[in-house]
Amino acid sequence: MRITLKKPVVIIGALCAAAVILPVIIVSAYFASQSSVENKMIVADNVIEISEEFSPPEEQYEGENLFKKDVSVTNTGSSPCYVRVYADFSNSFVRSNSYISADTDEGALNFYSADRTINSEDEITTFVEYINALDGGWVFVPDDSGTALSGFYYYREPLNVGETTPSLFTYIKTINITADDIDQFDILVYAESTQLTDINGEAYDDYAAAWTGYLT
Repeated sequence: MRITLKKPVVIIGALCAAAVILPVIIVSAYFASQSSVENKMIVADNVIEISEEFSPPEEQYEGENLFKKDVSVTNTGSSPCYVRVYADFSNSFVRSNSYISADTDEGALNFYSADRTINSEDEITTFVEYINALDGGWVFVPDDSGTALSGFYYYREPLNVGETTPSLFTYIKTINITADDIDQFDILVYAESTQLTDINGEAYDDYAAAWTGYLT
């Protein structure tokens, strides 16, 4: 049995710019469609774009479904910035049967559960645990962290003009044990950026301070 994946629809609510440190907001890229949508909001000279290499599946099948989804962020503006990305499955059941890799060699991919929980520092089983164990690059702030930064992947270093982050992830694998497990889904990749300094021109100590300064 096979089922054709739906083409997702995204509705973006009204956005209000109140200060120059309001992040640039980019919405782009679906895991489960052959089309992509990009909506861009530009504040001052802080501009980013989602860079992606995407080989979407037309249909899902019983068993393993593997496809490429290489996501990174490029600073196309005229000043350095911090960036963060929100990415998640629209269907929690599909997420529970899916795995994510950040490797680039298709012949030697290491996959981790798409579950967004951080269970242990000793044994890495989820993709967010893997990301947080890396030395530098991306870091994930858990949904239940109790902070304003919850639920996003953050690039720890300032992203200079013209630079592109390392890939956040590169491949997705979903596993349908039976035909009944096949379900429609999409994943929205959502990116934001914010400036390196506060409204007084003072530099933030790091990405966490910059985003906290904007969000609180």
